[in-house]
Amino acid sequence: MITSESQFPRSANEKLPKGQEQYIAYFEDNSDGILVHDDQGNLTDANIEACRVLGYTKEELLRMNIAELEVGLEIITTQTDWAGFLKENSLILQRDFRKKDGATFPVEIHYRSFDKDGSALYECTIKDVTERNLLRMRERNRAHILEQLAGDIDIFTIMQSIVQSIEEEDATSICTILLYDKATNTLGTGAAPNMPDFYNEAIDGISVGDGIGSCGSAAFFKKLICVDNIGTHPYWVDFKELAFKAGVQSCWSQPILSSTNEMVGTFAIYHREPRTPNETDLARIAYGARFANLAIENRRIRAEILEHKNHLEQLVTERTEALIHANEELEAFSYSVSHDLRAPLRAIAGFSNIMLEDYSDKLDADGQKTLNTIVHNALRMGMLIDDILSFSKLSRAEKINTSLDMKAIFRNVFDELIRQEPAGHKVVFELGELTPSIGDQAMITQVVTNFISNALKYSRNTAETKIIVTSTIANGSTIYAVKDNGAGFDEKYRNKLFKIFSRLHNDKDFEGTGIGLSIVKKVIERHGGAVTAEGVLGEGATFSFSLPIV
Repeated sequence: MITSESQFPRSANEKLPKGQEQYIAYFEDNSDGILVHDDQGNLTDANIEACRVLGYTKEELLRMNIAELEVGLEIITTQTDWAGFLKENSLILQRDFRKKDGATFPVEIHYRSFDKDGSALYECTIKDVTERNLLRMRERNRAHILEQLAGDIDIFTIMQSIVQSIEEEDATSICTILLYDKATNTLGTGAAPNMPDFYNEAIDGISVGDGIGSCGSAAFFKKLICVDNIGTHPYWVDFKELAFKAGVQSCWSQPILSSTNEMVGTFAIYHREPRTPNETDLARIAYGARFANLAIENRRIRAEILEHKNHLEQLVTERTEALIHANEELEAFSYSVSHDLRAPLRAIAGFSNIMLEDYSDKLDADGQKTLNTIVHNALRMGMLIDDILSFSKLSRAEKINTSLDMKAIFRNVFDELIRQEPAGHKVVFELGELTPSIGDQAMITQVVTNFISNALKYSRNTAETKIIVTSTIANGSTIYAVKDNGAGFDEKYRNKLFKIFSRLHNDKDFEGTGIGLSIVKKVIERHGGAVTAEGVLGEGATFSFSLPIV
């Protein structure tokens, strides 16, 4: 195999075979550097890219040994066995190479072997993987910092991780983050793990202004300030002795700006020698500033959310305490209503009945009617007080869920209520097979009592009352319906049915307080269900309630 034209002496008129011409084009025009050495490591050929990357001329390289380029490699002795391996296999290695100026850089080496005139030669293609390794390192560090942001790590630890990640990319750098205080127009230390403590203490609280170091000036102008040589730059006149004591001689500072262009702080990169930033350096400092802003903004927003959450929790606590206090007052009021108001009502009704019984012969018809009205309204007021108390206690009553035999509940309620109906009231009660449910036995019994009593009451004027009870399952709930053939109602007033004190019929036709259906609605909503009503005036109504299937 031919490695380059120079290795094959020929006359001026001699032409290379076609295959050799193709290889020479591949060798010289390759975008990766290619070196060829013998089994002692002595270089025998190098392409143009290898010379460019390493900084040597071809003549210089051909006087060198591969061990002088590969960091950590000792002088190569015989590689006969290796040559035998490479004849059948290729080899890929990760190594560091040294340039002519002494700088080292990571490379990926693709090795292969071939014979020339009975001797083994080695072709190594070297690919500069600096950028690839940098991207991998940056992605690893970025994932680590994002994981910190997702957790409960404090902002100063996160900033330190950001600083160290940039320092890892450039091992000769020292990085710092300063935070801006708008109230004092100063910069305070945020993260500087590899800067001496005396330096951090000295610049902590440095003012923002034109010519106040790299960072104070960057914050003032809101733009990148690059000081290549601290010893000669006017911005550092007052700070250069401090910088020299800390062992740094250059400082590039990038302002950290929020999404609204507000000053947040500065991100700075220092070096121990005078240095001018290249494109990679400029990209690195911009990246560090953006990432620092992401972290600071994240923690600021998180702090605001936490403060808002704590405020809401405080409000909830205060409102809960106020509600408890209101409930206590309501309990006291309920006690007052239950005891203090009942006594005068009983007195009114009682003395009115005495008047009717003992003095009826002395009262005319109008007087007796007036007293009867007083008794009736006193009794009605007592019923209204009872219903109001029942309604007010509902929200405070403990709900104890148990298995409910709904058919048995409807049957027991009907049997109890039908005994209270007038003897001439003919009632047909059809009770279907009802699906069992879960709920508070006493509360659901109260609902069923209201529905059945209303069905009996509002169908009392029919020749024969017919009440039908059914259950169906829909949308994850069991719906229980009570249908009657009584007075019904006008559909346009449906929304008023379940409001407290709302009645669609007057007291002369049907007695009541207008609270019963409000109690029903409140009970069913506490169980996670809903109540509905359908009716036709003069033909009857169907009232339904649903209970979730647990």
